[in-house]
Amino acid sequence: LLGTLGLDPIGVRARTGVGPDIASVVPLAQRAATEHPLVRAIVVDGLPMHAAGGADAQELGFTMAAGVAYLRALTDAGLDVATAARLLEFRYAATDEQFPTIAKLRAARRLWARVLDACGAAEAGGQHPHAVSSPTMFTRRDPYVNLLRGTVAGFAAGVGGADAVTVAPFDAALGVATPFSRRVARNTQALLIQEAHLARVVDPAGGGWLVESLTDALARAGWAFFQEFEAAGGAVVALDAGLVAARVETVRTAREKAVATRRTPITGVSEFPDLAEVPVERAPRPAQNGS
Repeated sequence: LLGTLGLDPIGVRARTGVGPDIASVVPLAQRAATEHPLVRAIVVDGLPMHAAGGADAQELGFTMAAGVAYLRALTDAGLDVATAARLLEFRYAATDEQFPTIAKLRAARRLWARVLDACGAAEAGGQHPHAVSSPTMFTRRDPYVNLLRGTVAGFAAGVGGADAVTVAPFDAALGVATPFSRRVARNTQALLIQEAHLARVVDPAGGGWLVESLTDALARAGWAFFQEFEAAGGAVVALDAGLVAARVETVRTAREKAVATRRTPITGVSEFPDLAEVPVERAPRPAQNGS
């Protein structure tokens, strides 16, 4: 078997404010480690931080803290660090900001390698990153522009070194996606792999001054947030104490102001809007319980 089970009580807690204990992942993770060595049981998800308005460095710092929390739970249950690390998939948001996305994924691998080295498990292998197109970059107005946003995000994810990439349908912000939009999203990824050959070059952006400097800056800032969360008692304590929310709120407020004053332009909404646009309608999604 090959795949990811998606266990993530910390992510549930970040999204909803409540969630099961971290130790709840241990039994299934132990079974996966023993019986299905190619299955990753746990997701270390940075998307809740991103979707709440957090900065890339905050997303990196939070995922490092959450990853360490899962390592502690698994090693306390008897697994060695290398086996515990193999059970983790890291999930990051890929946006239409091409170079920051590339740099974030490169910085994430660097930071996790440092964590494993500090744990005495440098030989455990690298991070397994899964890049998902940002749920907050898609617009309801002029949604066909989202086709371009998804393409740029997918490209940046591939160049940044994601092992798995998910491009959402262009109408994801409107409701239930149509078969057409799902097919285009799937084919966007297939084109990038089969025709643009993104998977044939290792670290194609490596060596470029812009990418290297952005990667270094994000790695340093992400590590600082990781240290802050660890000093507070770890990812769960930082969430429950409101530290994570307070740090994110500062960034979100600044971003909302930039969008409202058009310092951050949004194509099809605040820039180049189609004044005669006919709204695109989609069926609403079923209500979710947050788990």
